[in-house]
Amino acid sequence: MLFRSSLLGEVEVNDAATLHFPHGIPAFENCTRFQLFHDQGKANPSVFWMQSLDNPDVLFSVVSPSELGLRYEIELSEDDVAALELTRPEDAAILLMVYKPQETTDESHPVLAPLKANVRNPLVINLAARRGLQKAGLGCDILFHNRG
Repeated sequence: MLFRSSLLGEVEVNDAATLHFPHGIPAFENCTRFQLFHDQGKANPSVFWMQSLDNPDVLFSVVSPSELGLRYEIELSEDDVAALELTRPEDAAILLMVYKPQETTDESHPVLAPLKANVRNPLVINLAARRGLQKAGLGCDILFHNRG
């Protein structure tokens, strides 16, 4: 099926690959169906676009935490596990929303502003069931490893 995205233009949607967020995403509760897209010209894309199929104007840029050198250990509540229909921990994947701040403090052009990641509110996706949720307000422990 073809979908007309405000930012991506006309894109092909595969119903079998649609991600379902039963409760939406905070501030976007009416958006419950999403599709991931990436730059077709890249063999190993690092940034994906998560397009809402309920609102053509809603698009998020997402990355794997490993792209930023981050590793997550998240405890899910019973309600989270039920919403995700998660039966095996290895089916869970984490994605982080990345964005450019609206306001910049210097005189540079907004396009040149550095990307920021929403590390305290990751998306948790059950890859097998194609269901997701945003785990909001996580605290974080920082652990440094010597890689040398």
